[in-house]
Amino acid sequence: MSKKFTYDTDMLGYHVLTNEDLDAIHEATLDLMHDYGVQMHGKEALEILEGAGCEVDYEIDRVRFPKGLVNDAIESTPAEITLCGRDPKNDTVLGGKKVCYKNFGTGVFIFDPYTGELRESTKEDLGNVARFVDAIPEINCFSIAVTAGDVNQKVRSLHEAEVVLNNLTKNFAHDLEGVKNTQRFIDMAALIQGGYDKLRERPIITMGACPNSPLEVNENETSIIRLSAKYGLPIDILSMGLCGATTPATMAGTLVCTNAEILSGITLSQILNPGNPILYGTSTTIMDMKTAQSPVGAPEHAMCSAAVGQIGHYYGIPTNVGGT
Repeated sequence: MSKKFTYDTDMLGYHVLTNEDLDAIHEATLDLMHDYGVQMHGKEALEILEGAGCEVDYEIDRVRFPKGLVNDAIESTPAEITLCGRDPKNDTVLGGKKVCYKNFGTGVFIFDPYTGELRESTKEDLGNVARFVDAIPEINCFSIAVTAGDVNQKVRSLHEAEVVLNNLTKNFAHDLEGVKNTQRFIDMAALIQGGYDKLRERPIITMGACPNSPLEVNENETSIIRLSAKYGLPIDILSMGLCGATTPATMAGTLVCTNAEILSGITLSQILNPGNPILYGTSTTIMDMKTAQSPVGAPEHAMCSAAVGQIGHYYGIPTNVGGT
């Protein structure tokens, strides 16, 4: 067994999974990915996966993964990565037992700090929050805290990128929609760094791709994974399953489901660029059965996050989990 697939639970103050649990979750995930598969959309992604040995059903975009291919992808994923800031003093190393912090997002309302009014957030608000977070040494990197609700929504992500990059010296994690806007965002970062090679050497941005639970990765996300691999950029592949709604009601079932979603994205990334930096991400919580809402502050959210942290250590992949 690879040294990656080991974990010392005795060193933790709080854990929800034993080593036997981790082994069982991994084996069940491999069985699920091999026997049932994951919906992976996008012709280019499907062709890449088929070329690597996956069984692809093009009629329903179902991909079945060889177990060895998935294990090889885990092995090739770096155990430690650096999220670079525009100012090198803000570089953040992730991996092992290092704990780093990022702000939560993405809010669509804000309490005006001057009037106390609750209103829709603006591009100016986002720039102000970015500058505020940049000044807090305990926060290591930044993601979109509030949306720019006052701009053309077709290119909102680019407006958000522009105002953040002008107010931030830390690493910037950004989720985008559409291949064109994603490419433009990468172009912006490359221009700041002095070229695509310089950006590859010091990636000041982290990309994001979110699977759709249960067991689907849409074309926008496979495209972002492909672009991240092309330019050697870190990518956070983050599942947001809802226990009892989009994933099984049990924690074990949810962890197997979301693990398959994340590993399918990691496998695509590593086929294209072995060693591409990855964050194994989750913001999984329960669905409140009375209100059909997603309570981020639920105790089960913390339990899921703790479990995913253990899975990340088990695989030797840096993790990103939602806070409560």
